[in-house]
Amino acid sequence: MIAGARYRWPVLVAIGAMVLALHTVALMVFGPAWLDPDGPPAVAQRLHVRSMVVPPPMAAPVEATTQGAVIEPRPAARASTAPALPAVPVDENPRGAAASAQNTPSEAGAQATPLGVDIPVYATRLPPAGRWLYRLQRGLVVGDADLDWAPLADARYELHLQGRVAGVTLLDWASQGRIDAAGVAPERFAVRRRGRDSQAANFQRDAGKITFSGPTHELPLVPGVQDRLSWVLQLAAIVAAAPERFATGATILLFVAGARGDGDVWAFDVQGLETVGDTPALKLAREPRRLYDTRAEIWLDPADHFLPLRLRQTPTGGGPALELLRDREPR
Repeated sequence: MIAGARYRWPVLVAIGAMVLALHTVALMVFGPAWLDPDGPPAVAQRLHVRSMVVPPPMAAPVEATTQGAVIEPRPAARASTAPALPAVPVDENPRGAAASAQNTPSEAGAQATPLGVDIPVYATRLPPAGRWLYRLQRGLVVGDADLDWAPLADARYELHLQGRVAGVTLLDWASQGRIDAAGVAPERFAVRRRGRDSQAANFQRDAGKITFSGPTHELPLVPGVQDRLSWVLQLAAIVAAAPERFATGATILLFVAGARGDGDVWAFDVQGLETVGDTPALKLAREPRRLYDTRAEIWLDPADHFLPLRLRQTPTGGGPALELLRDREPR
């Protein structure tokens, strides 16, 4: 019996190693899609959005820099409250699910009604360059992630989020662009796979449109538009510029575009202070507006430039949430 047990151990170790190798291969093949909370690719959209400048909190604007100064948009029409978002019809068919800002024409050929929403342009206070470490989790799978923010010369920036599970890179998002009067101004957002761009959104500011590497349709580009990664920094910068404005019940509107051709107005409602670990954090949440959409919750740290302590994105089409939780101790 003892001799038999001794011979079984190498077999069990070999089986365990084989199972681990198969899981690693599966994560490498299916991981990027598994970690992507965007849902199915979007179809062509008919959007009509306008931008409006929120009045600055101070009497005189402050000169803009990329190292934490308040960037004030130029004065325009005042907006006391955020506009209500039009209702979006729910499509139970994922293949026919349009992006959430679209009204789909009927089979009888009725014309789609464009969505009209005023998008505020807020003052921003961007954080200094940094790298923040997070614990990554989706369902029972746990890993780690890094968020790198790098303001560059000539008012440019690079922003990168990379997540790993068992040493395999599964989440690799990159945003780059400029810093302007509206804050973070993306020019390209890419979802990478094995170090190469697999999907991308291009923000063509001179042409006033957003184009994509896959879908052939275009979206209008408005001041303050964000991508699926840059909204995290932009939201922190908006709150940091004027925290007194964002008490419980306030709303921040951002137009957010993804690499798959999707785009929608994300309305973040301020829900007050909650404790993350032992740190008070300001929680904001964006509720989904259709079946195949994303619920986004973010907890901002008032003691650290309102950068996210915790971030959770939940796909409404099914599946567990993707969550990032800040590490306090360096790895």
